[in-house]
This record gives sequence, C-alpha cells and structure tokens, in this order.
Amino acid sequence: MTKSIYGDKPEPQKVQQQEEQLDLTKDKYAEIFHSMDIDDGIIYMVGEIGEYSFYDLATRCRTILRERPTEKEGQPITIVLNSSGGCMFEMFAIIDYIKSLKVKVNVIVRGQAMSAGAMILACATGSRICSKYSTIMLHEASIGQYGKSSDIQASAKQYKKMEDDCLTLLAESSKKDIDWWRENTRKDLFISADEAIELGIIDAIG
Repeated sequence: MTKSIYGDKPEPQKVQQQEEQLDLTKDKYAEIFHSMDIDDGIIYMVGEIGEYSFYDLATRCRTILRERPTEKEGQPITIVLNSSGGCMFEMFAIIDYIKSLKVKVNVIVRGQAMSAGAMILACATGSRICSKYSTIMLHEASIGQYGKSSDIQASAKQYKKMEDDCLTLLAESSKKDIDWWRENTRKDLFISADEAIELGIIDAIG
C-alpha cells in the first residue's frame, strides 16, 4: 500500500505481472510434456484406455487442428498407439470422435494394441500401420459386474449389445465377416502384424 493501513482510502501498489503463455508450436519439449507434436500432427496414446482417454485425445486433436501451420491444414492426424486395452465406453467414444473428424486419422502401433486398443486401430479412418514385432489381440467383452442378479442381467444385456457393435465394426473394417470374428474371438485372439494384413485390420507393416 502507498499509504498507512489506517488511511481512509489506501491505494493498492501496482505490481507488474508477466503472464507466461506456453506456445506449444515453439516449445521444444511439447512432445514430451504434452504427448503430441503439433507441426507433424502426432499424438501418443500409451497405456490403458481409461476414464480420461477420450478427453485427452479430443483436446490434443483440437489443439493440433487449431494451432498447426496453415500449409498443413487438412493433413491427417497420426496416433502412435501402445495400449493394453481398457474401457469399452471410452473406446467407443474415441472411435466415434475419430470418425467425426473432417481429417483422416492414422493409427501406428508400436508394441501392442490389445482389446479396446485393437478396435481403435481397426477403425482408424486413415492408414492403419503396425510395426513388425508388435502384437494385436481381440477377444469377447468382459463384464466384471457384481451386485444384484437383476443388475448383472442388465449389464450382460448391455455388454452383449456392445460386443455385437464391436463385431459389426470389425466386419466393416476387415476382410472377415461378423460370424468369423464372433467365432474366433471367443477367447483371446493374438494376431501378428503379418496375420493382421491377411485379416485386413491393418493396411501396412512399418
């Protein structure tokens, strides 16, 4: 204060504040701290597909689309994926979002694409690529539900519908029909990169 604290109208002292704004397009550590590269349109999706996976992906996509250089507008976004799978609800949210974008979304697997991760790979709207020694795995939906019998039955009905939706998406995104996927994913179906090419759930190995 410029006057005594006992003054009638003490005047606040002016303090110059400097606001530091993080420019993701110029920050050389953005790819490490924010799991994305704006200029190249790359987003890293690593680990379990969980509660915030859709939010994380959507906000990064929006940032890339908003901040990327003008000459790169309309170019695909690329997701580098290494995931053990996870929540089906988040998986469907991600797939719906990818399909809603005006730009293509490529998915490149490095390491693993299991369960929900494999579905995101198969449903990519751009190029679907898997490195030679990565592993893909698909299987039946798992409920993991506890509680009243009526609640378990309701959950089972919902998961059956979601499983049917998965089979439909796989048939639309591959060379195999719904019945083939239903029969072969009753237990864990591990798929190599070469087998994924034959099945049509990826487009290239690289």
